[in-house]
Amino acid sequence: EDGSGTGTGLDEEQAEDGSGTGTGLDEEQAEDGSGTGTGLDEERGAGQAGAESTNGNEYVTGLDNRYVSEDVVVKGEEVELTEEQVKELKEQASKLKKEGNENFNGGEYSKAVDLYSEALKIYPSGCEHESAVCYANRAACYMKMDEHQSVIDDCTKALELEPDYLKALMRRAQSHEALKEYDAALEDYKKVLELDPSQTTARQAVMYLPDKIKEEQEKLKAEMMGKLKELGDAVLRPFGLSTSNFEFQQDPNTGGYSVNFKR
Repeated sequence: EDGSGTGTGLDEEQAEDGSGTGTGLDEEQAEDGSGTGTGLDEERGAGQAGAESTNGNEYVTGLDNRYVSEDVVVKGEEVELTEEQVKELKEQASKLKKEGNENFNGGEYSKAVDLYSEALKIYPSGCEHESAVCYANRAACYMKMDEHQSVIDDCTKALELEPDYLKALMRRAQSHEALKEYDAALEDYKKVLELDPSQTTARQAVMYLPDKIKEEQEKLKAEMMGKLKELGDAVLRPFGLSTSNFEFQQDPNTGGYSVNFKR
């Protein structure tokens, strides 16, 4: 991707630079979410949670129903995963994420969503980076499916884990814009430019969105005035009057209105 808004995906072995429009996937190889790529320490942060057995497998039943190894035998009590178990969970989740990437690249976006969702259930505590990437990749699927509210939700989760995740910001900004939530889109585009001033798409959006925001505000004002006119007509009708008998004039200096009665 060149950061100009035309990227369509990366080779699976290539570390992403985080500069695309939000259609490319983020790979597991040495990413930190911002394009510098430092990865995570595999030994960091073993998770704690309860567990239960489902279909012969053991599951951690904390917040996410995350899988654990079959040799972990616990029924409801707290368990601290060993380094080896954490590594195993990460490998299982990474495999599902890779399959999700393959389905995304093959245009099977719904299947990719399911695979990313499973991966998110498996990642143990301490895998904030990997989870953020999964959320961002699932958001890329939702974007292809025009499910923009889901894009916003997943990008927000990714940004909670990695606040400077450029691709998540870009995807969320584009989905806000698609939903005509121009104020929110503008804020995200501005943050994108703070992180990477070379982003052409964001730079252009920051230039044209203020006009769109003003246009939407004018539409809302016109709609509100129309509703007020309908209400006023309903109130005045029994007296043989209507809002047409009242002329509103705006003061160009103060912006306030004066009302004149006319027959």
